[in-house]
Amino acid sequence: MKIVIIMPKLRYPLKKYIKAVEKIAEEKGLSRVESFPTKGSIVRFELFEEGTDVPTCFWVVHHDHNRKKEIISKEDYRKAAARLNCTLDELIKKIECV
Repeated sequence: MKIVIIMPKLRYPLKKYIKAVEKIAEEKGLSRVESFPTKGSIVRFELFEEGTDVPTCFWVVHHDHNRKKEIISKEDYRKAAARLNCTLDELIKKIECV
């Protein structure tokens, strides 16, 4: 008998994603998170430690070309979880709570 865990579809708005990333970064002791659009549907995130102007890490995510700006790639959620030293489940729970 196999146990299959079904992950929910990951389609959360960019605004919720940003708020969740900021809250987790605050909990982890990072001083700030900067996010800004670069080209079209690409958004760049940078994490900073206290007293530094150079980001400790960064990543980019892609969103849909619609009003909701939903992030649909599971890899974009994994990137944030890896950079924030948390699990994918913790990130998803934080997004849902925002």
